[in-house]
Amino acid sequence: MIQFLRVDKEKINPAEFSVIAGREAAVFFLKRLLYLILFIYSTQFLAVALPFVKTPFTPVYFIGSLATFILLARVANHIIKYVKFSGGKISVAPAEIIVHDSKNGYRISTESITYLEHNILGNLVIKEKYDRISFPLMLLAEDDREKLLAAFQDMAPKRTKNYRKIWEFVDAVVVALVLAVHIIQYIVQAYYIPTGSMEDTLQIGDHLFVEKITYGPIIPQMFGMEKSLHLSCLGIRGVERGDIVIFRPPHEQDKDYIKRCIALPGDRFEIKEGSVWINNKKLEEPYTKGITRWYNFGGEKNEIDGVVPQGKVVVLGDNRENSQDGRYFGYLEIEKIKGRAFILYWNTSQVLNFDFSRFGLIR
Repeated sequence: MIQFLRVDKEKINPAEFSVIAGREAAVFFLKRLLYLILFIYSTQFLAVALPFVKTPFTPVYFIGSLATFILLARVANHIIKYVKFSGGKISVAPAEIIVHDSKNGYRISTESITYLEHNILGNLVIKEKYDRISFPLMLLAEDDREKLLAAFQDMAPKRTKNYRKIWEFVDAVVVALVLAVHIIQYIVQAYYIPTGSMEDTLQIGDHLFVEKITYGPIIPQMFGMEKSLHLSCLGIRGVERGDIVIFRPPHEQDKDYIKRCIALPGDRFEIKEGSVWINNKKLEEPYTKGITRWYNFGGEKNEIDGVVPQGKVVVLGDNRENSQDGRYFGYLEIEKIKGRAFILYWNTSQVLNFDFSRFGLIR
């Protein structure tokens, strides 16, 4: 934020403010470094994990890169100024301002000061008619910074107040957005069912929550990563037969599917006599609608009879006669599974009919 100040001799009380040192300085620079790392990570994370947009979302990279450049410039300025002003201080009085760096002292008569500028790098620039001197305002303790600025008169207090409100609003929105996207990526996400491929378990118009804790978090593919990273070791358990899962199938880039896991790695999977057979035993599936059989989806057919490979599962829709599932795209890699359908919480048409019988845990 840029703030312009003027000297008001009646407002200035004699005071002295010293540049931070020792542990206080170490904590200051550690916080700035951690904040910079967190900001760079958040930019990358938002670009690849924002819901409802095609990722990576280029505008996030652009805005984040611009803000990162400003942050880097501020950190570099703090380091340079700390080297120059280590052990330094600034003294203010009605007659003069004295700035001390690590070697020299500079006396500035308040009569010669045209104005002072609190600039975007965090410096207090004292401008005279033919000269100027810059003091590292950010290298003062927070209370000292406020007291020093209060010693001068703001030339545009309304603008400063508005800028501060805008900054607080933007900061709150960005923090809320980052937290929300992390919750969606790693904990729970809302989904809407647009098709009837899971009828009658899930119906068109259903709104549900998918939890992402059971199978472990999936870190999205960010800069420097060859692919997304599934930390299954942090999950509660692996995928089990009967789980209703959300995933991105091999042939899709931007659309998530929801199906039921039918066969696990090492299972012998077969479709015969209108049913699913697992390890030579007919699988009892009271949740299905229609007959289970092979379909030729637009000339493509994946006959996945046989032993399911390691690291893969077979998923099918409950509506067996109207579902593009494993019979279409083949085996599903477990790493592609994003979460497990957890709670059905809304269906507009049913709510309008006062029917809440289906709401609750999804099985």
